[in-house]
Amino acid sequence: MTKNKKNGIALPLVLTFVVCIMVFAAALVNFRKESKQQNLTNLHFLQANFLAQSAVQMMLLKLSAFPQEACDAGVLSLGCCPFRGIIAGSNLTANAAAGNPDGLVQFYSDCNTTKFPWKVPGITASDWKFSVTDFKVISAFTNPDARQLIISAQTKAVGEATMLRGKMETRKEEMIKTVKLTREN
Repeated sequence: MTKNKKNGIALPLVLTFVVCIMVFAAALVNFRKESKQQNLTNLHFLQANFLAQSAVQMMLLKLSAFPQEACDAGVLSLGCCPFRGIIAGSNLTANAAAGNPDGLVQFYSDCNTTKFPWKVPGITASDWKFSVTDFKVISAFTNPDARQLIISAQTKAVGEATMLRGKMETRKEEMIKTVKLTREN
């Protein structure tokens, strides 16, 4: 009688296959977990960024609705008279110490969420906030040929979003926008 010698390769082959599948499944679960956290982080960034953009858009709307008041407040903040031209290249220097930034502060102070509460179900004023934090005049001059006062101004806005999912705190995003204002003299 001959002995049937089988080496038993099936058991190690099945165990190797099961280990490979388990490693693949563990890697897939880990990737899914990291991907979910990254998606939450991106969502949180986008919420804060869009809130900051909302504040900038509100300021741009106000600038387009009240260009005369914005130009006058900007020129006053430089310490110049809004009724007098600012000639580019002249030796007329603005008295910045005599400038009054209160007009600009009053101009942008209502561009925030405290003046316009959220009407979205489930969202409170402490979850999403935006505000214009600064509005300043960078330069101003009068173009005598076109009889226009030209002002370069910069607005700074902040958006804040709070997300409780994913153990995230409040995220703040800042946005700066430079605009050109013109006023006919």
